[in-house]
Amino acid sequence: MQKFNLANDLEIYCFGEMETEFIYREIFIEQQYLQHGITINDNDCIFDVGANIGLFSIFLSQLRKPLKILAFEPIKPIFEVLEANINLHSIDNVSLQNYGLGSENILEQVFTFYPNLAGNSTARPWEKLAQRELMKVEYNQEIEEHCFQSQEIKGEIKTLSSVINSLAIESIELLKIDVEGEEYEVLRGINQNDWSKIKQIVLEVHDIENRIDKIKTLLESQNFHTIVEHNNLLASTHKIFNLYAIK
Repeated sequence: MQKFNLANDLEIYCFGEMETEFIYREIFIEQQYLQHGITINDNDCIFDVGANIGLFSIFLSQLRKPLKILAFEPIKPIFEVLEANINLHSIDNVSLQNYGLGSENILEQVFTFYPNLAGNSTARPWEKLAQRELMKVEYNQEIEEHCFQSQEIKGEIKTLSSVINSLAIESIELLKIDVEGEEYEVLRGINQNDWSKIKQIVLEVHDIENRIDKIKTLLESQNFHTIVEHNNLLASTHKIFNLYAIK
């Protein structure tokens, strides 16, 4: 964990400056989670699923709106940085949850944690192979090996519906999901009677094994209008897209 000042003088704890600057640009400059009709209003309940070190939750807090934010991060070393950042900025309307969301409740899910590229940490390391090969071409093997040094970390997974039930959540005005390949599984963890509580969804989708089409089909069956666009900060070879869904 190191302390770093971003371009807007925001002080932040992070694992590495380069990746943090990239995520900062996505959230604060591009405002990718607030496009295509996504709105945030007073008293909204927002789920930040895959909160990483907390930049989206901090961004929300700077909107100066009374919001209820739940930030989910299952990987303990990342969660500790998330917690440090929320405490650093004295944000009192973010509830931190040290578990992830998925299609079933799992007490010990194995995650591959990349300390030098923490935002890419995943339960699906095999899906990072193409990205690793591309990094070798764009940079070199030494940089790729440094970025993807890894260790296995166990963390808990719960279904979104089990969280809605246990925390008595009446509505979710924005469900933001960035979970490095598990985005479809998060949606599968929503029971039919809970879909009506969710108003807007923004996902980062890694389009592997026809994932975008499966997610679009599921969301449109629940009366969401969907828009998919390429993440414009990433090369098309990464096959990473943003999907926006509004009822």
